[in-house]
Amino acid sequence: MVVIRAGSTADAAQVAAVQREGWFAAYEGIIPGEIIDRVTAPDDGARVRQSFRTRPWQRMIVAVADGNIVGYASFGPETDVLSAPWPHPLSADGEDGRVAELYALYVRPAWWSTGTGRALMERVLARSARAGYASIALWVLRDNRRARRFYERAGFTPDGATNVLTRLSSVIELRYRRSLET
Repeated sequence: MVVIRAGSTADAAQVAAVQREGWFAAYEGIIPGEIIDRVTAPDDGARVRQSFRTRPWQRMIVAVADGNIVGYASFGPETDVLSAPWPHPLSADGEDGRVAELYALYVRPAWWSTGTGRALMERVLARSARAGYASIALWVLRDNRRARRFYERAGFTPDGATNVLTRLSSVIELRYRRSLET
């Protein structure tokens, strides 16, 4: 039984561990392992706690099974990925509350295909719609076919925008969008 609840700084170490495990499994053959190792190096959740401090608009939910976090999603107003370097500021549509963004959704590989990712996604979509956003965007690696299928099943479609992640061996990510209006 998986319970979805709000995430907090107390969850940071477990969230970071889910992210690291998810990156190694999802990006194998897409991003070199040494880059994944560097970007997700164990830090007892310091990067996640910093995100809570520096991105007050970001929301996080976690999937918990038997007292352990098995997945998480972070989301909030759309950021300006294409025009500004990291950390990306909010886009005009994000600032005005028109477009939400799914920043991250990771599930431990042992929990893939169990409905955990779908439950997190449904909660993100519902909360974003309740917050008044008309649509939601996300960025996904072009070569991550599994994730692209997952997002497409959730109603997202590519909108034609691309971005090159030079710090991650120049992999290409695609922007996907979907309406939140019923």
